[in-house]
Amino acid sequence: MGLFKRLVLPLVLCFMLSAPPGYADTNVKVGTVFFDPPFVMSINQGFDIDLIRTIFQRMKTSYEIIPMDYNQLFTALNDGTIDIAIGGISISPDREAVYIFSLPYMVSKGQFLILKNSGIKSIDNLQGGKVGVIRGEEQAGVFYNYLSVKYTNQFQLMKFDDMEDIITALSNKSITAAFLNQPTAAYWEQNGGGQFKALGEPAIIGSGYGIMALSTNTALIGTINQQLQAIEKDNTYLNLYGTYFSD
Repeated sequence: MGLFKRLVLPLVLCFMLSAPPGYADTNVKVGTVFFDPPFVMSINQGFDIDLIRTIFQRMKTSYEIIPMDYNQLFTALNDGTIDIAIGGISISPDREAVYIFSLPYMVSKGQFLILKNSGIKSIDNLQGGKVGVIRGEEQAGVFYNYLSVKYTNQFQLMKFDDMEDIITALSNKSITAAFLNQPTAAYWEQNGGGQFKALGEPAIIGSGYGIMALSTNTALIGTINQQLQAIEKDNTYLNLYGTYFSD
């Protein structure tokens, strides 16, 4: 377990706000990842963290942020440990067969990340190498499935539990490339001490990033959708987006 996990795991961040009728006794448990910049940069910072904060402040509803590995978000929803999940989660047909999603709040894209001094010039140069992805649900996850179909037998896919592990593996050349959310790849290219660079064009994966839940929380997702539409109309979303993304 890395240092980041050791520091964050004992913490459960709880925001207590006065709740309107219908939510007075509700403390929504929000699952997210430990670290996936710029979506989640700390327990209280990141685009997705600020988005959830904005939504629940407007709902005047209390909530808890519960950090975990990405693949654990799915089991935590299934067993009721959390009510909703957020953290750069792509909406896909396979996931929609099991879970419900909010309206997409951003286009979901993936992109390769490599070492800047690797000598790799194109995706074709990854032939025979190892490409890392963050471990998803039991079916391996959206990125794993996308690469398996798009680049059949071109490279070996390696699954990692969290961002810390996959970036460490790329840094020490245990893998040739990582395939990450495009904003995450851009973050490491800009903030990785000059070690990394994005490779190839971003690929659209799924039908956007969404907030995920079980169908038992349909009403909650409906209320979240209302807030997503409201913050888009009054430019709150645009201002939040500009804080974390440069495009």
